[in-house]
Amino acid sequence: MNIDVEYIDQTGVVHNQTHRMTRLAFAKHLAIAGQRYAPKPQKLIRTLAMFLHYSSYMQRQEFRNDRFSEPPIKLSDPTEKGQFSNLAGKAIADFLSKRIDHSLYTVNYEAAMRIHNPPIPLFVNGKQVRRPDLLAFTNNSTFALEAKGFSSNGSGNMAKHKAQSRTGGIPVNFTVASVAYNLYDQVKCKYHDPFNDDIPYQEELLIGLTKDYYSDLSEFLNEEFFDYNIYEYQGEKFYEIHLTYRLVRKLFPNEMRFRPFWHHEFFEIYNPTLLLPYHINDYAKNGISRDIKPLNFQSESDLPNNYLYVDNDRIGLRIRQ
Repeated sequence: MNIDVEYIDQTGVVHNQTHRMTRLAFAKHLAIAGQRYAPKPQKLIRTLAMFLHYSSYMQRQEFRNDRFSEPPIKLSDPTEKGQFSNLAGKAIADFLSKRIDHSLYTVNYEAAMRIHNPPIPLFVNGKQVRRPDLLAFTNNSTFALEAKGFSSNGSGNMAKHKAQSRTGGIPVNFTVASVAYNLYDQVKCKYHDPFNDDIPYQEELLIGLTKDYYSDLSEFLNEEFFDYNIYEYQGEKFYEIHLTYRLVRKLFPNEMRFRPFWHHEFFEIYNPTLLLPYHINDYAKNGISRDIKPLNFQSESDLPNNYLYVDNDRIGLRIRQ
C-alpha cells in the first residue's frame, strides 16, 4: 500500500510524500500501536484473533491498490467498520512516526501518564482527562500523537485534532495530528507537527516504559515453549522466534482444544517468526536510551518487503515467501 501524505514539518513547510507500507508492516503496527501493556506470549492468541477478525478489511488485492477492503454487504457492520477505521488510523500514525520523525519507540499515552514521575491523573473531578493517543521518543525529542482514521474523503477539523494532541500533561517537544482518511478508496493522511525547543528530553520516562516493553517481550525466549535462532539483518543480530503450531499449542492448551483448525492452518501457511533485538535482556533490565539509532535503510532494496518487517524498536515479523 502506498499512502499519500501531506506532511507539515517542524518549520511549517508543507511536503507531499508517499510512504509504502506492506501488509506485514501494517500487521505489526495494528497489533502493537497503543497497547496499554507490552506484548507478551499470553497475548499471542489475542493478537492473531484480532488480525483474523479484521482480515476482510485487509484483502491482498485491495491493499495492493492502496486501500482497505470492506466485508460483503451481508456481513457489513457499521460499528465494526468504525472500530477498524480507528485502529487503522492509529497503526498508520505509528508507522509514519517511524518513517517521518524517526521515532525509536511509541507507547499508549495513558500508560505513560501512569508511569510518569509524578503520575498524571487520568480523571479530575470525576471527568476523564483529555489526552492524545500515543507518546513517541526519538533520539532528541519526545512528542505526542493524536491519531484518527476516517472512511470519508476528508480529514475533518485539523485544528481540533491538533488541539487534542496538545492535551494530557506530559511535557513534549512537539505534537502531531495524524489523520488517515479515504481509507476504502485511496488511503491518504495528513501528518502535521510544529516544534517547541524549550522542553527537556523525557529520558527517565523512556527508560521506565521500555523496561516493561522489552521485559514482557523477552518472555518469548523461553526454550520450554519456543524454538529460536540468531538472524542477521541490516548488520544487526536478532533472536528469531519460531511461532509453530506445536509450541503454541503447548502454551495455550485450552485455546487449541476448541479451535485448532484455523490456528494450525495459519502456522502451516505463513510459518511466522518474531524477531527480537539481540540485546533484549539488557533492554529489559535497563530500558533503552536516546543513543539507539533508527534502522538505517540505505537503498530501495533495504526497505521492508512483503515477507519481512523490522521496526525501529527492533521488533519484527517474518513469514514464508
